[in-house]
Amino acid sequence: MNYKSSTVETALLLLRELLTHPVVNKENNSGLLMRIQLDPEVWGLWQEVMEPTFGVTLLKAGDQYYLSTGIEESIFSYTNAELRTSLGVRDNTELYTCSFIVLTLLAVFFNSDDTTGPSMDYITLTDLERQVTQNFETLAKREDIEELENRSRVNLAEPARFWLDLSVKKPGAVHDKRTISRWGYLLKTLDFLEEHRLVRVIQERQVFPQQRLSSMVAHYYNHRDHKNMILELIMEHGGEEDAAD
Repeated sequence: MNYKSSTVETALLLLRELLTHPVVNKENNSGLLMRIQLDPEVWGLWQEVMEPTFGVTLLKAGDQYYLSTGIEESIFSYTNAELRTSLGVRDNTELYTCSFIVLTLLAVFFNSDDTTGPSMDYITLTDLERQVTQNFETLAKREDIEELENRSRVNLAEPARFWLDLSVKKPGAVHDKRTISRWGYLLKTLDFLEEHRLVRVIQERQVFPQQRLSSMVAHYYNHRDHKNMILELIMEHGGEEDAAD
């Protein structure tokens, strides 16, 4: 299809803005948003040309636009080294522990067949810690954990041992996020997600999913192969029988 020069210009302007800002909306660029709304071919240009060329996907949530990596890529296009720096962790075991927290959060919020949004409004940090611990305990007991690691290409045994050896909190700590504790790794992970406008954390007590998370989940997590693998990794406490339901 041949696109008008104005359509190409609008699409490239949107790409430029999204490379420097996590979201484009009415608040930060009302003029560009108006151009997109007046030219429906911009969306077609993105899908036919820009997505396969640049390997990114344009996500739309209401009047907000985001970038996401392609379906076969990680939800965040970071290397392990970059993620360790962003999360403030020392090694890959700690990094995989934080990744497991993210997967647990996805399973908690989106473990339903309804793809329109999260199945609950928020989760408390106490409940999230309990859920992560239960999932790690279940994984640690699995006799086929090595086979599961090979199929999922996810390191599970070391993070499980690491997490289960941690205390929930460090007594007397002023800043829980700076501690080597379960609470510390939860807060590091949630800070990272909040920085990317995926969740909102209230007073280090409650975690609310944001619209951007729902959009990314609709693109990635609800892809059947990905969802099935994540739910196999993040089983409900109670073992394989629950996971099969």
